[in-house]
Amino acid sequence: MLLTGLSAVLLVPYTDRTINSTLDKTKYILLNGSNGGPTQVNIQNLSATQKTLYGGDSAYLVVGSGNGQVSGSFNLLDFPFDDLSKVLGYEVDESGIAHHGTKTIAPYYAMYVLSHDKDGKAAWLGLPRVQFARGDVNPQTSDDNTTTSADQLTWRGMNRANGDIFLQGSESHGTTEAQFQTALFNSPVLTSLEGSGTPAAPVG
Repeated sequence: MLLTGLSAVLLVPYTDRTINSTLDKTKYILLNGSNGGPTQVNIQNLSATQKTLYGGDSAYLVVGSGNGQVSGSFNLLDFPFDDLSKVLGYEVDESGIAHHGTKTIAPYYAMYVLSHDKDGKAAWLGLPRVQFARGDVNPQTSDDNTTTSADQLTWRGMNRANGDIFLQGSESHGTTEAQFQTALFNSPVLTSLEGSGTPAAPVG
């Protein structure tokens, strides 16, 4: 499936190995063109490493069932400070300073990605359980042109209780947004990801 564009990314907090869909919708993090500006979601190692077994002087069997160590990166032009601190597990003190150190533990999130196919129909990617990490912070001096430093996070996926680690669906194949959200979150959580940057009222 040919994907075009990256419209929005929704992050929903996880508790243990079950999605916490009863949380206040204000705790969901919706990043779109008006809030956060996601520029790229990279998903790697979906499949397990394949290994060829030989017998009778020829390739006999390819072994490679299950998933690989699913991981990737997430780039944004401007991750809101408070939301960035939440996904990385930083402690923010009363002066608004984020602290990162030996006691930092990043929480788990479900990541819901909205893209489109070549015909402009909605296409969705879902990672049921990921943990984010941060590599470099790289501000640079401006010369004749203003230089900005975008945010980049890496993440690693984990299987949820039923074994899922990745979901994919598209409107072109008859899937609705509500159906995909139900598959990922156990119930629809937002009426649409293409909004003003504030989570919409829940469906139903």
